[in-house]
Amino acid sequence: MTDAMKNFLDKLVQDEELQNRLVAAKSPEEAYDVARGAVDGLLLDDFISGMKKLHEVLTKSKDELTDADLSQVAGGLSKEEEIAYSTSTTTAAVPAAAAAI
Repeated sequence: MTDAMKNFLDKLVQDEELQNRLVAAKSPEEAYDVARGAVDGLLLDDFISGMKKLHEVLTKSKDELTDADLSQVAGGLSKEEEIAYSTSTTTAAVPAAAAAI
């Protein structure tokens, strides 16, 4: 993905008006015009490619399990649980080590 497309997506995430204009576009050409007005140097091929990748990511996240989902299904810890576990074992080890001195 080109820097221009990344810049556009960054702006898109932060700018609700830009989101509304993109959604209101009646054709891919209009959507490209909206995007091109938001960032400099965005080529049509880059825009089309970037939007296809974005669409794939958005639809994939609804239809397929992520690695984190699979880990939880298989009995693994969530990221929050991993952090809590590592913090509790680290803090528990500190007093035990101090007592051993």
